[in-house]
Amino acid sequence: MTSMTVNSTTTRRSSFARVPAAFRLQFAVPYSFIWLPIIIFVLAWALTYGVLGLVDSQIPGRIPSEEPINATGGAQATIWYLGFMAAYTASHTFPFSVALSYSRRVYLLGTYLMFVVVSAGYALAAMLAYWVETATNGFGRHMYVFGAPSFQEFGGMFGVGSIATVVVLFFMCFGFFWAILYRRVSIAQLWAVIIGVIAVLLGVVALVTMNDGWVTVGRWFMRQTAFSLAGWGLLPVIALGGVNYSLIRKATVS
Repeated sequence: MTSMTVNSTTTRRSSFARVPAAFRLQFAVPYSFIWLPIIIFVLAWALTYGVLGLVDSQIPGRIPSEEPINATGGAQATIWYLGFMAAYTASHTFPFSVALSYSRRVYLLGTYLMFVVVSAGYALAAMLAYWVETATNGFGRHMYVFGAPSFQEFGGMFGVGSIATVVVLFFMCFGFFWAILYRRVSIAQLWAVIIGVIAVLLGVVALVTMNDGWVTVGRWFMRQTAFSLAGWGLLPVIALGGVNYSLIRKATVS
């Protein structure tokens, strides 16, 4: 009886016991999700400030405190990289997980846990950059990438962190989706999905434009805070998570 109880307990625990190992599998090459994102973040931040400095030098009569310069595009470089690496993960670590006898559920949970940790890491970096820019008044010239004055009324440092977390999570789940879909369907079906997604997006844009709905959309965004937008952003992240799970259950390994 004792032996049967121990075996039953072991069986119950085994379904999730390998999730930490699946999580560590994603960091087998630390450069992918630790060092390279940090390097890209710092380089993109520095390069953006180089461009802002060039713009500032071409405006001799500019009063920095009254005419701040914002360039939030530099914050996107790391996000695009992480989205690409999420797709790379699905195409390269998934076969290894199958070879190591991880269940698809265990692999996906470990991968999602990695997505959350990496997203939180990016958010902390964005919050630190926001704090530095705010504390130094845009490095003395009111030039901002993360700490634009408008963000202070939008949620401040923690608002930037919440938005950054959700945005990175979305792009990582989105990149993962396309790689898993590629393993699940044929090339023709993949292109059909791509064209379908583009058609739906263009249809929504056309519908809003023809009904003069952009003013309403703008007013809706103006009523939101960073935290409420982050909450709304979690909905597509959760939806993508469910879709990815349904796809990976029958994804093939080649």
